[in-house]
Amino acid sequence: MTGAAQTMAAWSKVIESREEIPAIYKNCFEQFIGREQSFPHVVLTPSLNKFPRKTTEKLICDIGDAIYIFEKRNGNQISATSYLYSDICEVELGIVLLDSWLTIGGKTSLGEPGVSKIEFNTTSLRHFQSILSKLRPSPKVMDKIQVEAQKDKFNSLSTTNFKFMNYGRESILPGESVLQFLLQPEIRQPRWTVFGRTFYKTISLAHFSIITDRELILIRDAERNAESKISRYSGVWQYIPLHCISSVKIFEAANQRLTLSIQCHSGKTIENPFESSKQPELQQFCSLLQTLI
Repeated sequence: MTGAAQTMAAWSKVIESREEIPAIYKNCFEQFIGREQSFPHVVLTPSLNKFPRKTTEKLICDIGDAIYIFEKRNGNQISATSYLYSDICEVELGIVLLDSWLTIGGKTSLGEPGVSKIEFNTTSLRHFQSILSKLRPSPKVMDKIQVEAQKDKFNSLSTTNFKFMNYGRESILPGESVLQFLLQPEIRQPRWTVFGRTFYKTISLAHFSIITDRELILIRDAERNAESKISRYSGVWQYIPLHCISSVKIFEAANQRLTLSIQCHSGKTIENPFESSKQPELQQFCSLLQTLI
């Protein structure tokens, strides 16, 4: 297989008719998605050889008010998971160079808590835009001036962190109001000093927390290894509707640092570290969030 063919084999594909559905998925597709409705938006995501593991092939079906995920496991076995969009309470989108993923969590159609992760090549992100728009629907139509006014609230970060300023601007939906945000730069601590040069250990990567009138948005740098600086060109976005948060609190962590702990109704706990110098801003952030949930 040529290099170009290998590259294209990693791309997700939009399936446009029932005849194009791979044979291995046809029985499940017909069982869960009948012929009485129009053909839905269907995306086939191939398996990807990603270190340290290989991902599984999936068939994603957006049928209007629900999303179905058919996953090929152990050769010819197909598992099926579905969620009503209204029952999804956690969304995570990760983009790390050519590797991307979409994770959704909430109540499945069986009434059980579930989490599903869809991994794909970043070049295929456009195929998931309609799904993302249902996972985060715009609350209302606003004129361009109003939308820009909300995005401009992040302009104060232009000289301190241009990357997260843009990430914040891109994350806000039309009709959404930005109430408060808090940026925590990378936290490092010295490890040793050799010939006058100090080497540091990264305790926490940079992260950015935003409260809007509808949701909590958490943005962070992606993990990196010793040979890579990919976090400079990547990001992970978490979107949590306010009504899906059960509690929020601050507690003291090691080395005089603080931790913001967010408990979701699903049972998931998200903890983000902050420097002690952020305590006044963090307390205000936490108090506002408590009044909204």
